[in-house]
Amino acid sequence: MNTSLATADQMRLAVHFHSQGMLDNARTLYEGMLRQQPADFTVRYHLGLLESQAGQIERAAVHFGAAVQAQPQNTDAQNNLAFTLQQLGRESEALAAYQQAFALRPDDADIAINLGLLHKKRQEPDEALRCFEQALQAQPLHVALLANRGNVLQRLGRTADALDSYERALQVEPQNAVVLCNLANALCEQARYADALAAAERAIAARAQHAPAWVERGNALKLLDRTAEAIASFEKALQLEPAMVQAHTNLAATVLSDSVDTARVIEAGHQSLAVYLQSTYRAPALQRTAFTLTGFRLRHDVQQAEWLQAHGHAVPGLGAFLKTAQALLPQTNAGEVPGSVRVSPGEFARMQEFLCTPWMHPMPAMLPDVLNPANDWPALEEAYLAGTPEILTIDHFLAEPALKAFQDFAHGSRVWHGEYANSYLGAFANRGFNSPLHLQLARELRQRMPRVFKDYLLTQLWGFKYEPTMTRGINVHADFAKVNLNFWIAPSENNLDPESGGLKVYDVPAPADWTFEQYNTDSTRIYDFLRTHQAGCVTVPHRCNRAVLFNSALFHETDTIRFVDRYDARRVNMTYLFGQQLR
Repeated sequence: MNTSLATADQMRLAVHFHSQGMLDNARTLYEGMLRQQPADFTVRYHLGLLESQAGQIERAAVHFGAAVQAQPQNTDAQNNLAFTLQQLGRESEALAAYQQAFALRPDDADIAINLGLLHKKRQEPDEALRCFEQALQAQPLHVALLANRGNVLQRLGRTADALDSYERALQVEPQNAVVLCNLANALCEQARYADALAAAERAIAARAQHAPAWVERGNALKLLDRTAEAIASFEKALQLEPAMVQAHTNLAATVLSDSVDTARVIEAGHQSLAVYLQSTYRAPALQRTAFTLTGFRLRHDVQQAEWLQAHGHAVPGLGAFLKTAQALLPQTNAGEVPGSVRVSPGEFARMQEFLCTPWMHPMPAMLPDVLNPANDWPALEEAYLAGTPEILTIDHFLAEPALKAFQDFAHGSRVWHGEYANSYLGAFANRGFNSPLHLQLARELRQRMPRVFKDYLLTQLWGFKYEPTMTRGINVHADFAKVNLNFWIAPSENNLDPESGGLKVYDVPAPADWTFEQYNTDSTRIYDFLRTHQAGCVTVPHRCNRAVLFNSALFHETDTIRFVDRYDARRVNMTYLFGQQLR
């Protein structure tokens, strides 16, 4: 019998089984041929496709890797290898494979999009933009390329160019609901709220069941101060997609601003957190692929779990999480800011219940005072209003019972899910960082300092928690609000440098015509602006229970942090934003 003919027959039969979804039969035939020809490209490639389809991503990566070794110039093999490596969290290797595929086929829109989106995820927007624009040279009317180019341009603060990219896409597909949503988002960034609302409503007219269109409509309505309609729009999105994270997050942020109904505000934030955790840690793919945790996040979560256990809190899954996560800690670099840690599917399964639990430390429903009643609040108000610029330091800011409650909340609540490049964690009111006391504080500020806070809405509330030793915390930026309140709750004795660890506030505000990306993230441009305007700087060292009240348009940044390396010694700041001025 002719061996090559028999192999060809086997391959045809295996491909038939594969195409019919009979994966076990196809696998048996493929693997039989592989034993005879272990370096055969076709067999390896088809096995990679099969294992990927079966959810066996690590096996798929092995086979695609062998296929690439057999035929390095095969673009499809490189692209599939890159995709499986990305699923496994091996982003650097995935990037190299995508780049090889793109070099082989630079006019392939799908490869350009895969590579560009990975660059975008890795916070490399300039590289992402180059991918999209290179592919657009060959396919200038490709809608997905134009839309992704617009998204990156928005991130780079080039909103006008982003709008042009979306409009070009809409010339090809005028009823594309996804692009219309992108357009609405960019128009909001330009403070063209009525136009943004019109774009969102065009998206709804084109595809009424498209939940993101209702979210963008809600965003525009909120910025037009049509709060009740915005809430109704977010609720419509949730009728269409009950587990849509963005709709829950934006709804919670909107009811926070309309914070008369305390119970509703807190429930919306907690529901948003629960949905976010389910979306993040119950994704089916996590049962099949390795999961990557940043080392600084793992270190924090282990320390928090130990604190919860020591204080007798019966958090679901706590014991299994601690046993598994503590064993992973040696993978990080002791004494340094830890790197990433890969978690196997088995390890993740043991950690999952704890990670999915939106545990909140109990808080009092109300206290007689959250703000320290011994402070002379009228005098403090006068001092703030007389400042040029408006910057005021307030010591002994909170009443002692409130300070203790906020400290316990920060230690014990599983709300620290935002991760930032300088290795610190964030928590937001529209994702669980909220309680009756948080809202009581906002009400008392308006009562004690009515000429400062006027009728401004509470537009945002967050907290940040830091690694013990950091040369940089939050980078220089301004905020969109009228008034910024920032205060610290870590005990002063844990600050190893009493003249630092706090906040630096510059005495020059952001230009009113800058975009959010420009005044919030473009550090190089901001420092150039501050030098050009010969800006001065007020440095406020960290002290426990010290607040800094200032005009939110003033550029500011975290000072160098050097604290005792212990969980309950970590620097924690809380920030409230009131009103709106920058857009």
